[in-house]
Parts: sequence; C-alpha cells; structure tokens
Amino acid sequence: MEQALFNELFNCLKILEKQILEFPHIGSQNHHHLKSPELVNDKFDMLINRKGHLNIDNLTYLMRSKRHGLMVRLDMTGPPHVGLNGIDIDTPHVHIFDEYHYNGTQVEPLNKISDEEIINELHDSLVAFLLYNNVDIKNTTLPLT
Repeated sequence: MEQALFNELFNCLKILEKQILEFPHIGSQNHHHLKSPELVNDKFDMLINRKGHLNIDNLTYLMRSKRHGLMVRLDMTGPPHVGLNGIDIDTPHVHIFDEYHYNGTQVEPLNKISDEEIINELHDSLVAFLLYNNVDIKNTTLPLT
C-alpha cells in the first residue's frame, strides 16, 4: 500500500462497532469490526488469533482495512524477524505494512511503538495494539484474560 494511503488509514480514529471485546479461546480466533468517523467509506477489521499449530500459546493481533488490506500485525509469540537495522527482533514485535517497513517484512520491537507495560499479556498487549492503531477504547469493555 502506498505510504500516503497507509498514513491516512492508520492515523484515522477507529471505533469498535461493538463496545465489548472478548478473547477467543485457545486454538481459535475472533474478528471485531471497526469504523471511522473521519473516513466513512472505509471499514476496518481486527483479528485476535490464538491459533497455533506448533505453539499453543500463540497470540497475534491483526488490523486491516477492508478495502486496502493488512496494515499492522502484532506477534506476541513466534520466531524472531528482521528489523530495519538488519538485526533479528524477538517477539513481541510489530509488522507494519507500509513502504517504510517494506510491507511488513521488517519489524519493530513492541517497546518502540508502545509505552504500555506488559504484565497481563492478554489484556496489556490488546490495549497496546488498540492504542497504537488509534482505536477509541474509552467506552469499551476490555477483557482481563
């Protein structure tokens, strides 16, 4: 996706269509739909994935534009990936599907894009992901685990 379009979609305020979020059970995933008051023709989809073929503790979050595709993926578990400096970055790390990050092939460590302290992995990583993606959570009920 071209950088200007990515920036517009990424930076717009996003609002969850349902104000209650739930985590999927281990081995499953769920979708949450979002909209933007700024970009009324664009809708977004967030996936919380707890499926893991090799790792039953898998936890991944995805944010995508329904019209333009994948935007951000937060991997809380999994193998290291190459960062912008050419050095492997362990999890948790973030794939950003813009031109600067070579469409997600080079990652950023989670602590570079979020100041959220991860104590309760499920809850805290979800909050970090939502805030990073400019999702309004002030009226949202978030699960603790």
